[in-house]
Amino acid sequence: MPVATSLIASRIAPAFDLRPGADVDVTVVVPTRNERDNVAPLLRRLEKVRPDLRLEVLFIDDSSDDTPCVIGVQARRSSLTVSLIHRPEGERLGGLGGAVRAGLVAARSDLVCVMDADLQHPPEFLEALIDEACRSRADVVVASRYCDRGDIGEFSALRRAVSRGSTMLAKALFPRRLRSVSDPMSGFFLVRRSAIDARALQPKGFKILLEILLSTGGLVISEVPFRFGERLSGDSNASWREGATYLRRLLELRIGKRSRRIAGFAAVGALGVAVNTGVLALLTRTVHVWYLVASILATQIAFLSNFALADVSYSETRRPISRFGFASRPTC
Repeated sequence: MPVATSLIASRIAPAFDLRPGADVDVTVVVPTRNERDNVAPLLRRLEKVRPDLRLEVLFIDDSSDDTPCVIGVQARRSSLTVSLIHRPEGERLGGLGGAVRAGLVAARSDLVCVMDADLQHPPEFLEALIDEACRSRADVVVASRYCDRGDIGEFSALRRAVSRGSTMLAKALFPRRLRSVSDPMSGFFLVRRSAIDARALQPKGFKILLEILLSTGGLVISEVPFRFGERLSGDSNASWREGATYLRRLLELRIGKRSRRIAGFAAVGALGVAVNTGVLALLTRTVHVWYLVASILATQIAFLSNFALADVSYSETRRPISRFGFASRPTC
């Protein structure tokens, strides 16, 4: 199994089962970045999922803190097979999507579930994804926040607007590929490795499910509704830069690399509309500001965000910016 080596990986490797021929029914790929406090609860909850299943939990770690050391300690205590790939600084290509790609390539089972470490993706829901894959023989099973009985959870009005707007934009640009998917932006899904070419994926930023759906034709897709949970610990990795990266990548996929600069400016404009809508909804519905005043404020905030994002888009056409830019390597 190709493992990104580092001082940390070599020091905690004895805690893990890395045998290429190990029998595994399902691999759970968990990308982590400074998630030390979430590792133990995640493993404890996964241990309660279908004891008859042979689960491998594969952490792909881009942390600058002692998360890899915590994974090592918890692996010795867990009844599950726990594996780790720590990507040293300089090898963290593709951000979170790149980490998931590395997990898909390294997984030892055909069925692979991708979930976050922060418990916003309930580990117990893995059983429902597996059952649906067996029932429908689907290549991809998406845990959807937007299909019937799905729930986006405790999102703010602004975040709801941005999430909905991002999903609607993706479906508008790819109506055929995404017609059967209500939540192509989900980070919680199950995929059959035999149905995709993981090595050929070129993810940028968060949304690797979108890359999978758009890069592979003929996939059988199914969805299961779920409620997005609350983060247990740590900080979200979402940012305005990630939003700009997503929109730029989405338009690159639609119109090709030759129009990258146009895509960048279009992405900024689209996100400005989402910001204006979200802020306006927040001010009028939550804060109860008079509509005219709220409209003026929302327009000004969107205007400022467009300036900031245009600067980011322009600078990133001149030099690549890694999402994980840590100054030092973590030590145990």
